[in-house]
Amino acid sequence: MTLKRDNKFISLEEVSGLQKKDVDYLYRSHVNSSLYSVFKILGFSSMDIEKAQGTTIYLKNGQEVLDFTSACGTLNLGHNHPDIIQAEKYCHEMKFIDCLKFGVNKLQAVLAHNIASLLPEPLDTSFFTVSGAEANEAAIKLATRVQGESKKYFIRTNGSFHGKTHGALAFTESENFAKGFHLGFPKEQIISIDFNSINQLKEVIKKHPHQIAGIIVEPIQGQDIVVPEKGYLRELVSLCRQENIITIFDEFKIGLGRTGDLFYFFQEDTVPDILTLSKSLGGSKRAIGAMVTSKKLWNKAYGKKKDSTLHSSTFTGLGESCAVGIKTLEIISHPEFLSSVKEKSSYFFEKLNQLKEKYPQKIKGIRGAGLIIGIEFNFPATNSEINIPFVKNAHIAMSGSIVRELLLNHNILTYFNGSSPEILNVMPPLTVSLEEIDQFIESMDKVLSTSFTKLISKFCKGAVL
Repeated sequence: MTLKRDNKFISLEEVSGLQKKDVDYLYRSHVNSSLYSVFKILGFSSMDIEKAQGTTIYLKNGQEVLDFTSACGTLNLGHNHPDIIQAEKYCHEMKFIDCLKFGVNKLQAVLAHNIASLLPEPLDTSFFTVSGAEANEAAIKLATRVQGESKKYFIRTNGSFHGKTHGALAFTESENFAKGFHLGFPKEQIISIDFNSINQLKEVIKKHPHQIAGIIVEPIQGQDIVVPEKGYLRELVSLCRQENIITIFDEFKIGLGRTGDLFYFFQEDTVPDILTLSKSLGGSKRAIGAMVTSKKLWNKAYGKKKDSTLHSSTFTGLGESCAVGIKTLEIISHPEFLSSVKEKSSYFFEKLNQLKEKYPQKIKGIRGAGLIIGIEFNFPATNSEINIPFVKNAHIAMSGSIVRELLLNHNILTYFNGSSPEILNVMPPLTVSLEEIDQFIESMDKVLSTSFTKLISKFCKGAVL
C-alpha cells in the first residue's frame, strides 16, 4: 500500500495554527482544485480567515471584510449569532438526543408544530431534510405519488434554480447546470415556461389536459433576482387548483425574512400546496431544510402504515438541528425583526437609486425586494477576447473586476451568477446595520467612479498573477 503524500492526521486543535499556504494546498489537493482557481481569479482565495461575527469576517492580518453574500441566502442571521450559539450550548447541556430512527424526537415534533403555527392553512405537515435540493426532491416525489402515473408532466420556469442533486437538477433551468448529466426525472416530462407568464401556463395546460402533475416556482427567482408582477403567484395557484395541478413554492433563498415578510408568498394572499425551505432555517450554523405540505396530501401519499417509510432520510430532523431551527424561527418571525428588515431595505434601495442617478451610464437598474438586491450594470459592448480560465466573456470579466475590486480594496464580499454576470448580487445578513449599508454604498461609489476599462484592465492583470 502506498501512503498519500500528506498522510499526517491533523487534529481539530491544530487547525487554527495552520498557515494559509498549507490550507490552500490541502483544499486544492483534496477538495476542489478548479473551484480554488476561480476563487483565486476573483480574489476570494486571498482571505486568510480567523473568525466571523455578524456581517463581519475577520482576517488574520487585522482586516475586516463585510459579507454581503450571506452565503447565497444562508446567513440571514449573520455569522455566529449569539442566540443560535446559546441554543447549541443548551442542547449540549441538556444532552438532547440527535439521532433517533425508532421513536419520537421531541425537537423534531416541536419544530414542525412551530412551522405550522407560522404558516397559513392547510400547510401543517413537515418532512425535514439536510439540504434544499433534498426538500425539492421530497416535494416532487410527494406530488408524483399523489397524482399517479397518468399525470406525467411537471412544469418549471425558465431561469429557475432548484438544486443540483440528480432529481432536483431536472427542474433547474439556470446556467446549463444539467448539461452532460443523466437526470433523475425524465427530460421529456419537464415543460419549461417563462416566469411571470400566466398565458404560457394556460397554453401548456390546454396542450396537456389532465396530464400535468405539478409546477415548481421560486416566488422570486433567486439567480437573476426577478420579482414577479403583482398577482402572478395568486393567479398561478388559482389556475392550478382549478386544473388539479400541485403547486410547489421554493423559498430557499428568499424566505425566512429575506423580503421583509416571513415568506414572500404572504404578500400575494395565496397558499401553495407545498412549500420548500432551507438555507437560513439552520440559523447560519446547521444544515436543515423542510418540505411543508397539508396533512391531506401527505396522507394521500404516505398515510398508510405500510407506506410510512417510503420516503425517509438518514439525517432528517437531527435533534440539535431542529433546536436551532426553533430558535431561528423565534428570532426571524418576530414582528420587530421583520419590520427592521423592511426599514433597512427601504434605506438601501433609496441609497442605491441615488447611485443609479449619479451613474446613469453605468447602472441600468436596481432590482429585488427586501434584502435580496441586484445591481444591474450597463456594461459596454465589446468583442474583446479574455484569455483567463473561467472568464468566458467580457461581461464576466467586468463583473469579476467589480467583485475583486470591492473585496481587495474595499473589504466587501459580493458575488454574481454566470447566468447574468451583469447583475451584482447583494445579500447582506438581515442583521446588517445602516452603517454597514453606508459603507457598501460609499465603496460602490468609489468603484463606479473608475472607468470599466480601467477596472477590467486591473482585473485581467491581477487575475493571472
